[in-house]
Amino acid sequence: MYLNKQVFVIHPKNKPCNQPKKEDYHNSSSSDSSSSKILSIDQQISDFLQSTYPKQKHLPYVFNILNSHNLFDKNLFFVQFSNIHIADLCAFLNNRFGKTDSTDSRFIKLCKYLQSINIKLPKIAIKNPVAVKYLCS
Repeated sequence: MYLNKQVFVIHPKNKPCNQPKKEDYHNSSSSDSSSSKILSIDQQISDFLQSTYPKQKHLPYVFNILNSHNLFDKNLFFVQFSNIHIADLCAFLNNRFGKTDSTDSRFIKLCKYLQSINIKLPKIAIKNPVAVKYLCS
């Protein structure tokens, strides 16, 4: 294909059109499968946030930080806390009227766990005062 005298090719010009060696294919597929797993979880989180909280501009920052620590499984539950989904966490983080005495203990445990592994989240993305106390200081 030519566009403004540019040549577009699928492979480098100096390599022939042939299939990769089995070793190359095996090495690239193993690295691609692990990265595609991470991308699929990342994409699932992004899709969830876009569809459920489209006006929350800063909430994706929270999940980018959390996802970089591999805290979610393929069903978007926390690995260490299998009864907390990202939807539960979003509801907890967006609750402006959260009080220490009425907060579910599993969220307090989650916040303390995140604090113990030195995860700090941007204060602008969290509206719950209990979560701010544990996660933003």
